[in-house]
Amino acid sequence: MFRSNVDVEILEANSDRECTFYADYLVQQIRSTATKNLQGRTVEERIKNINTELDLLIRKKKAPKNFATQMTTAFAATQLPHSYFRWIDKLDSRLCHWLWCYLKKHTLDKDQEYADQGIHRSLKRLSSQPFLIEKDSNADRHTDILNAFYHSELDAKQQQDLLDSLKSMWFEIEEDSSVTSWLEDNNVAQWQWAYSYLQNVKTRPLPLAWTSHKDSEKRDIVIATIDLSNNQDRKALLIDKMKKAWSQKKFREKSNGKKPYSISMTQNTKQKLNALAEENELKINEMVEQLIQNEYQRRNPSA
Repeated sequence: MFRSNVDVEILEANSDRECTFYADYLVQQIRSTATKNLQGRTVEERIKNINTELDLLIRKKKAPKNFATQMTTAFAATQLPHSYFRWIDKLDSRLCHWLWCYLKKHTLDKDQEYADQGIHRSLKRLSSQPFLIEKDSNADRHTDILNAFYHSELDAKQQQDLLDSLKSMWFEIEEDSSVTSWLEDNNVAQWQWAYSYLQNVKTRPLPLAWTSHKDSEKRDIVIATIDLSNNQDRKALLIDKMKKAWSQKKFREKSNGKKPYSISMTQNTKQKLNALAEENELKINEMVEQLIQNEYQRRNPSA
């Protein structure tokens, strides 16, 4: 809230639900309230009209100057207790990233289809306002998540039911450590590679949870992108392909451009090759390379 020039507190509202509460509260507590003056087509219009009526009542000394505080305190008491949100640990980056991105996606996209229509209806009634600006800290995202509920059109029971559904979803996601255990701590090169790999998937790609030029964020982005997939088979296949591609990349780097070749030779020739390698303190493949290089150099001295 903020104060006007006449030192009267002004109400602010974040939802139609909050406006309705203030209008009903005003009518119940101050009998001379003109109900018809409390209507409006939008939240902004309704709260403006409620403030106008409240100001009139205060000037007529039918309501105390601090009545707005009394109203907001009463509304706060109707909100879902903070204890129901304790499972959303602001120190858990994976959880905060997933839940923030999930709520952002499903509150901003009102046409999204859901298998569970109950969740569909509830998500549509959360506030999308907190997700309009990108956040990059757990604390900020945690605050946005709470505000999506507190500023929503859901009452306390409906908020609780939706939280229970989200909690069940999260526990199932959290059990899958196939990506979190694979991405190595402090291996920025691997994070960059995985981030780029997801960007370049052509067949049924997963949209990145968010984009960033900061290498330090790319591990979190990869994990959140995978966590947000609701198709378990598709997710498992993508993870398997990504891991195999990374292993092949590491193998090629380790081989330093060398490729395996298969040649046939008699046992006698193999024994001679082993003897030459042992004498020169070389591996078998190194001995073969040296013999070929020497013979090529003998035949082509100017090469």
